[in-house]
Amino acid sequence: MSLSVVLLAAGEGKRMKTSQPKPLVMLGDMPLVQHSLNTIKKLKPSQVFLVTGHKKDEVKKYVLENNAGDYIFCEQKERLGTGHAVKQAAPYLPEKGKTLILYSDVPLLTDKTARKLIRSSARKKISILTTLLNDPKGYGRIIRSQKKDPVGIREEADASAEEKKIQEIFSGIMIVENEFLKKGLRGLVRNNKAGEYYLTDLVGYATKRELKVGSHTTTADEVLGANNKSELGHLYKALVKMNIKNAKNKGAIFKDESTCYVEGELSVGKDVRIGNNVTIKGKVRLGDGVVVESNALLSNVNIGSNSTIKDFCSIEDSKISSNVEVGPFARLRNGAVLDSSSKIGNFVEVKNSKIGTNTKANHHAYLGDAEIGKKTNIGAGTITCNYDGKNKNKTIIGDNVFVGTNSSLVAPLNIGKKSYIAAGSVITQDVPNNSLAFGRARQSTKKNWKKK
Repeated sequence: MSLSVVLLAAGEGKRMKTSQPKPLVMLGDMPLVQHSLNTIKKLKPSQVFLVTGHKKDEVKKYVLENNAGDYIFCEQKERLGTGHAVKQAAPYLPEKGKTLILYSDVPLLTDKTARKLIRSSARKKISILTTLLNDPKGYGRIIRSQKKDPVGIREEADASAEEKKIQEIFSGIMIVENEFLKKGLRGLVRNNKAGEYYLTDLVGYATKRELKVGSHTTTADEVLGANNKSELGHLYKALVKMNIKNAKNKGAIFKDESTCYVEGELSVGKDVRIGNNVTIKGKVRLGDGVVVESNALLSNVNIGSNSTIKDFCSIEDSKISSNVEVGPFARLRNGAVLDSSSKIGNFVEVKNSKIGTNTKANHHAYLGDAEIGKKTNIGAGTITCNYDGKNKNKTIIGDNVFVGTNSSLVAPLNIGKKSYIAAGSVITQDVPNNSLAFGRARQSTKKNWKKK
């Protein structure tokens, strides 16, 4: 079956009180629309259509700059309802196959639920995604037959008092056979109190033609939307709750999950332990037995088995192998790579550098644009002077090197294996293998000196 996806992203978001188009309002560490696009990618559809409107060029620019693949953009010039929005993409849909209709401001739908909805549409022209709410006010109610099949969706403004008591609501998400969708859209009329083309009328359109309508019911959190900043806050809490629940199901233990903020895609092995006040963004993978202590930030990080991230560490865009110890108060960023059994201690920053197996920088150092070999010791206060005011230059340090305390290594620089750098040195020239290098003024001592 050929699958197309239509993502509605034309919202202005007036109630959001923002200067941005609604699809680009941030939810966690990424815009609303990106959450939906991440789910869409996992479904591997044949085509993806985005229906844009308010500040359409900004939305298009963001999507194309941050997402690989081909996207077809359709403009909704007038806001005449969801049916009208989908109409803008209809002429470009293939004749055969099915179309999944999603919303950029309903961003928490998982690919697992989307696949269940797709399966529920087998041998049906249309299938809808529903949920149950204790307070369904404002949502379209699901009208079912005596056989429990959906036969209609009644919008709040058009619902009778009895229909408003129904707790099952329509999420807005549906999958429709393309040929049926095109015919149904042509048949939509604006005979409702809002004066809009309702996509929900497709269910009644199918029922009148004695076509069976499918459905799948999911949790309320997955179909939450946001029209203002207060609802956006609820959406954020739902995102975090869903991600933490998923991590716990796969083997993670949270010391106090109420203080943790898992905004991104977290993959965990067995016996992973996460302390309190930990924030996780982007794609983070934690191997078996990883320990993340408290007050840490992880963003786009891969951490190997049995490694420990101590308190107050910030780690971004980095890769850490197994049996590594980081922190406390360490910072890794911009492509830092730590090989197995290495150690980065307190107040050490590693940027765009590779740290070799069993190498240690225990405290107060800056290692930028460096490549450091195995079993090397970096003394306290050591810095790689990588920036000359114009270019970033590289420092290469071999295996089994000892760099003494308070050393400045001025790049570009190559220090050979088994060499020693004396404490307090400023090294500006390459050091051969098996050498001792020192670059500091000779000490001068004046005996019996008195202050004048």
